[in-house]
Amino acid sequence: MTFHIAHSFQHRHNIAAPFKRILIAKTTQLGDLVISLPMASALKQRDPGCQVILLTNPRTVDVARCCPDVDEVHGEPPTREALLALLIALKVDTFIQVSPSRMLAQLAREAGIPNRVGSLFRSYSWGLCTHMVAVSGTLSGLNKRLLDLQYLAPLGIHVDDLQSVSALYNLRPPSSVVRPADFAQGRRSIILSPALITAKAHQWPLEFYSRLIRELDPARFHWFICGVAGDRPNLKPLLGKHAQEANVTDLVGSLSLTEFMGFIHRCDGLIAGSTGPLHLAAALGTRSLGLFQSRKTDIQRWHPVGGAATILHSKVQCRGEPRSAGADGVAPCPCILAIEPERVARHVLAWFP
Repeated sequence: MTFHIAHSFQHRHNIAAPFKRILIAKTTQLGDLVISLPMASALKQRDPGCQVILLTNPRTVDVARCCPDVDEVHGEPPTREALLALLIALKVDTFIQVSPSRMLAQLAREAGIPNRVGSLFRSYSWGLCTHMVAVSGTLSGLNKRLLDLQYLAPLGIHVDDLQSVSALYNLRPPSSVVRPADFAQGRRSIILSPALITAKAHQWPLEFYSRLIRELDPARFHWFICGVAGDRPNLKPLLGKHAQEANVTDLVGSLSLTEFMGFIHRCDGLIAGSTGPLHLAAALGTRSLGLFQSRKTDIQRWHPVGGAATILHSKVQCRGEPRSAGADGVAPCPCILAIEPERVARHVLAWFP
């Protein structure tokens, strides 16, 4: 991988190696955390002696701890006072704010962190950050991983291609307590993760997941329907339809995030929308298939990255997320309905020639 100086805006000179203690703040959800992990690996490749600390969502700390390039992981405290106390106690010299938060930027300054990196396009950065980078997904059309890596520009690090990003992923999954072999009995083990995505109009319908299950030989494929406990009410129609089938296992709410990570690593493949489990499977090197809307900008920004990661989308024009009189207020977009289960089934078969 090639590193070179990238252009950034700053109030003073760039931050020179050797680095000491660098804090990356990414406090949102699982997918966002996975997308940011290559930042830690890029820092370690530039300066192996530096210490990389990650401030993340308390629910995702266990995944972050499976990355050997992260030296310390801290869940974001629930109060402003506790967060300030943590930032002071960590004694970092560089703070990289990937998640948008005025409060985080303010507390980093109050904690006396000397180098504070933020986005040029957040107005509060001008008064609170010492270094700013022109990070804009709308203007660049870059994948979100490349966007996050731009925050390292003031440290003289620039990664400009997704192939390099794929090589930066360094996750060591835990040994899974739940093993697919315990259920699959020699069949190929495929995870279905049909939980709701942010853009509900681009949710692949549960009926399509059901048709996919029925499309492939039950003697060859075993399906594991996964999700958190809160997903169960939404997934009830799918779970109920296949409750008595020997090649379908309901694991919704049964696994911790760490167990799920180990389970993904042991399975033969995963199918999902644009969600955290999709990005996690791609980072682990598991065969993964993302079912995406047809807008080019969204595909470029959010598609998973990994040697075994692929996506499917239709050529039907996306109409966005209109409102309807449906039960959940959202009508499925024609572009996601155009991804037929038979097409997905052919893709799965191609995984195992």
